[in-house]
Amino acid sequence: MSKKVSSKSKTFSYTPVNELPPLGKIQTEWNLKEHYYKNEHDPQIEKDAKRYERAIKAFVKKCRKADFTSSTSKLLQALKDNEALEEVTEGTKVMLYFDLRTQLNVNDTAAKKKILQYDERFRKLGNELLFFGLTIGKIARTEQKKYLKEHSLKKYHYQLAKIFEEAKHDLTEAEEKILSLRANTSRGMWSDAVSKIRNNRKIVFKNKALGVMEALDALDQYSFDDRTKLWDQIMTEMEQMGDVAEHELTAIVNHDKVSNHLRGYKHSYTSSIQSFENDERAVDALIEAVSTKGFALSKKFYSIKAKLHGIKTLPYANRTAEVGELPKPTFEQSVEVCRDVFYGLDARYGEVFDTMLEKGHIDVFPRNGKRGSAFMIGADGVPTYAFLNYSNSFRWLETIAHEIGHAIHGEMSKTQPMIYSDFTLSSAETASTLFEQLAIKRLISILPDEQKAVALHDTINSSIAAIQRQIACFNFMKDMYEHISTHGLATKQELAQMMQKHLKAYVGPAVEVTEKDGYSYVYWGHIRRGYYVYTYAYGHLISSEMIRRYEKDASYAAKIHEFLTAGGSKSVDDIFKGIGINTRSIDTYLDGLKVQEAEIKELEKLTRNI
Repeated sequence: MSKKVSSKSKTFSYTPVNELPPLGKIQTEWNLKEHYYKNEHDPQIEKDAKRYERAIKAFVKKCRKADFTSSTSKLLQALKDNEALEEVTEGTKVMLYFDLRTQLNVNDTAAKKKILQYDERFRKLGNELLFFGLTIGKIARTEQKKYLKEHSLKKYHYQLAKIFEEAKHDLTEAEEKILSLRANTSRGMWSDAVSKIRNNRKIVFKNKALGVMEALDALDQYSFDDRTKLWDQIMTEMEQMGDVAEHELTAIVNHDKVSNHLRGYKHSYTSSIQSFENDERAVDALIEAVSTKGFALSKKFYSIKAKLHGIKTLPYANRTAEVGELPKPTFEQSVEVCRDVFYGLDARYGEVFDTMLEKGHIDVFPRNGKRGSAFMIGADGVPTYAFLNYSNSFRWLETIAHEIGHAIHGEMSKTQPMIYSDFTLSSAETASTLFEQLAIKRLISILPDEQKAVALHDTINSSIAAIQRQIACFNFMKDMYEHISTHGLATKQELAQMMQKHLKAYVGPAVEVTEKDGYSYVYWGHIRRGYYVYTYAYGHLISSEMIRRYEKDASYAAKIHEFLTAGGSKSVDDIFKGIGINTRSIDTYLDGLKVQEAEIKELEKLTRNI
């Protein structure tokens, strides 16, 4: 039986703190016909594809056999030509159009076929460009140092520095092409196959047929007791799929093992960290801080949560169970809160949101055939889009802040030259959680105490999912890679036991984690995408520190803007160093965890008499 914190009012109302400019009519669906193409038969699609092809072929013809590294002037011209090629974005536009269609309709077979056709076509073109970075990477070390000091090359210094660093792990062009072409068959297709199996599995619960993944997404809609029963059925399915998943993960790890060995990477996670432009010391500090102080905090939270539910031990399925109800803001009310938060930090951020709302850059509501969840997608040459499945809830209000935070970051980064307008996941997750946390703080500040306790509980729940849970997954992946690399494979039971161990490590004794719960690895998609899970924890803790400084001194908003406009012009850690945050120090992450620690203490205080 679950107890609930009393929360009397179910009506949501909000009065903006800032004076907001008028907002035009909100468009709640993507306008692909205006921003992209009329349909898959639009002749402009093939015209754009051919322009993209011509640009690449012209660049290859000019530079492929040319000597473009023997002098500063030759290298400068080649880099300018490469930058001009980056500005040809039609290939991106074609691929995104069909991808966005499949998000709106998972049964859009025509779009799926076009994606495969253009992906194969453009992948071959991409392989023709491998020579450029490989050739620059072969420049002698003495010449590298010289070029990194040349004033005429200043604009390209960071681009060159990245190429020189990556060159330590380069293979021959022929080998690079082989790995690129085989990546999908030895890694991607395994993941796609298991994903398809997961999505096709069905269960029956309360006389209703549910897809297994649909049931996972719907868990929070059920009562405390029903959730445990539904979870057990889901995990039975996962255990059965474990026979296939063990081979999938073994194939993925062995693929990565071969690649890492050939490239000479020290650890199984080194290549992931390098691809996100983080210093390995920064990630090591993050892992240590969260695995020690962070796990102690999450264990304390679950102990408090178990008491709120009136039980000694929570079933794992109920680790996120609600403790009370909150008002349910409409989409229009959520927009008002987010506009207030964005404009309050900087008018430019609010203007980005307004443009997206008015021009059909946000697909808001769920509908038949539309994929679930939420995301932001953007690139040079195309509008920045956000994808939602909004329903009236605080969670979706926070999701708007998170996804539009990504969008604001993307738009601000376009002030950089195109070679630096992109950014890594570490930066992206910092920006999104920055705006999400600001929105959450605004919401909590206006709620009465009984609702504040519920909102605070939900906030801590979310932050633990973003920080401690992701680092537990990172630690699981380290074990998995080491086990498979040593023993050749991991059985489904061994993988479940590894996952059980690492889930226990962050939830503690107040949550019961069984071996069956360990089969979570079967559905946890992040495990198939390298070690990028750490970026969620990294982003959350760094953004917490940024907010702490902003609340202490409002002028720090200028530093926040410096980060948001930096794009990929420096390494992530150097971008934060420039605004006074030392990501290589464990103290930075411990300071970030103090925010969560204070929230847990406040929750304990607010619920002491329950």
